[in-house]
Amino acid sequence: MKIPTVLSIAGSDPSGGAGIQGDIKTIFAEGCYGMGVVTGLTVQNTLGVSDVMPVPTDFLYRQIDEILCDIRPDTIKIGMIVSTEQVDVIVGLIKRHGLENVIVDPVIAPTSGAAFASEEVMKSMIEKLFPISTLVTPNLPEAKRICEIIGCQNLQLKDDAQKQYQAQVQSKDISRIKIQPQPQSQPQSQTEIHGKAANLSAPELACFIGRSCGCNVLIKGGHAEGSSATDYLWTASDENIMGCTAEFKGDRVETTSSHGTGCALSSSIAANMAKGHTLEAAIEIGKGYVTSALKSDMHIGTGNGSIDHGALVRK
Repeated sequence: MKIPTVLSIAGSDPSGGAGIQGDIKTIFAEGCYGMGVVTGLTVQNTLGVSDVMPVPTDFLYRQIDEILCDIRPDTIKIGMIVSTEQVDVIVGLIKRHGLENVIVDPVIAPTSGAAFASEEVMKSMIEKLFPISTLVTPNLPEAKRICEIIGCQNLQLKDDAQKQYQAQVQSKDISRIKIQPQPQSQPQSQTEIHGKAANLSAPELACFIGRSCGCNVLIKGGHAEGSSATDYLWTASDENIMGCTAEFKGDRVETTSSHGTGCALSSSIAANMAKGHTLEAAIEIGKGYVTSALKSDMHIGTGNGSIDHGALVRK
């Protein structure tokens, strides 16, 4: 019996809802073998995060390298990164081992509590990690911050990123993605984006990040206003320079147990890609997984409790 393998590189959440703990639960629920490398320890519960302690860079390197020398993961999910040195270690090992199917959930800060990634860390991720990733999955606030950093720093990403992306798409099947050409009014340069990210729509944010960094981008709609929670996937297109987007529609779930949704979605996508699903299919399955996990409404703790990672398993 061969079971698909997924490596999560992320922070530890002792309350069990997000981070490595949430990732492993999701990967198991999706029928894959999960492995975990810890980037940082946190002090947190359902009321928020009060402190973060980074794992030393050399120890992080040894954790990842030992795994990769023994078990080659079918996909990698990357969550919390707390230093630029950690970015360099992760990027270096991905390149050294020629790893594919890299899913990045760019965690800037939790819903409540201490920040995880500084602007310097985010800049390093944008410049070095995003261009070698298969998919980046920011929520709306994270996407706006990423666009602001790209515009403010005037990062020169496009040429190298596009070369990286073209090499990726040649070996990956994205033909099943339902595409909708984006209007030509979308932002075309760092200059245009600077100071305007707050006014951009989710598809526009996805387009700008994707074109700047040369990666597929999924903007999560959970922070949008209204009763819907629609996610937008941007991918490159040979036929349309502006790229293409696919919508993944869903209704907002009213619950007091939403801790870990972002980690669960990216881990579910990673697990389903490990099982051989296309990018679009993996996202669709992942969205269904998270919706079921939210609807369970477990009421763990006195704050914003964890989603129910085992909701679909028990059905």
